Amino acid sequence: MSEIHNELVKVAGDLTASKERVKKQVLKQAHINRRKPLRFTLLTVVLTLCVEGFVMVQLLTNETNQTSSLFHERQLQHFERISQNMWPGKEQEFYKEEAYLSYEKLIASYYFAESLGIDYSKNDLEVERKKQVDQLEMLHQSPGYEDFFQGLTPKQYVETYLEPLLPMYTVRAKLYDKYKEKYPTFYAYQEVATIDAKRYFQANFAEQATTFQKEHNIKIRSSSYGSSKVGTVAKVESNVFLFVEGVIPDDLNHMTKEQLDEKYEQADWYPVLDDFPVKQGDYITLTSIGTGSIEENGVVRKYGLLNKLEVLEPAITKKLELDNEQEVAQFLRDIPWQPADVMKRPPEYSFQVEGVRIEIWNGYGGSLYIQKVGSGEIQLSANRAKQLKVLLGIDES
Repeated sequence: MSEIHNELVKVAGDLTASKERVKKQVLKQAHINRRKPLRFTLLTVVLTLCVEGFVMVQLLTNETNQTSSLFHERQLQHFERISQNMWPGKEQEFYKEEAYLSYEKLIASYYFAESLGIDYSKNDLEVERKKQVDQLEMLHQSPGYEDFFQGLTPKQYVETYLEPLLPMYTVRAKLYDKYKEKYPTFYAYQEVATIDAKRYFQANFAEQATTFQKEHNIKIRSSSYGSSKVGTVAKVESNVFLFVEGVIPDDLNHMTKEQLDEKYEQADWYPVLDDFPVKQGDYITLTSIGTGSIEENGVVRKYGLLNKLEVLEPAITKKLELDNEQEVAQFLRDIPWQPADVMKRPPEYSFQVEGVRIEIWNGYGGSLYIQKVGSGEIQLSANRAKQLKVLLGIDES
């Protein structure tokens, strides 16, 4: 089921809904802005418009300019129109980038699903074709969208632009069904499928993607994506795990019930990815690419997405017990914290001050790297590091 169809299902039965509302929902779900933060709510599914290319090349008309084995110019034009209607007044480069990213995501979903043995029938395609025509009928009846259709009826538009994409719409829906079974308690299972599909696509089709981008002068702006976190796997169930940030496994055994409740309330559930298995008690670092929450039966469950994970060895971390907590706290208050980067190894030292976990790594020339959960990090010079070591009772000999 496509994103457009999902939105129409939501308003089904509400016969008083205006056409204006419907067309806004159609365009909104057809193209999700990747720059917006992820939010998972009970009534809102964050999806991206799936697209297809390549697989039924014989369905492309002679006018289609095929410049790559995976991508096709005509289908790119379709997604550019969606971008232009979603964000009027932007530069052409913006529309090209957004169109390409949506196009690539759906192509990735198709080939990833194909690698899992997911197939479709002729009847599946006919059902999907009817869905697309019905959905575009709703948009076609709304004023102000003449440029989008360019004189074509919804049926003609599907035949001209979407016919080669129908297999991918169909197969992606089945991919989502498979991931719903795999992650029965994880609300954002569709996003997990998208992440896995993109990883598969990058491993197998990166060269073709780069070629198409160059041929069409599409520039993908690089951006830092996600935030690094370090903590412990507190629970694993139904292919998801509860991640408690800022603690090592031993901390969970010595915290009071109140402290544990507070940590668990802040914790997020993440999917267990095939490439990154975990078990209860693992001390890990992960890259979180979005978090959100939903309420079910009065209980709020927090969720997150990730694209990589590494299991660390917490045994080398020495826990420090402070007799001068206020003095140490004052030292830390004067520090100009910066955004934290992921550390590739567990800290040499850790301690709690005013209920917040602090982690310390030895640097070059006597310097120290310090990370404070919720605040960030800093590298202390050798002189400042020496002052902190004295306060903490760290023996340099």
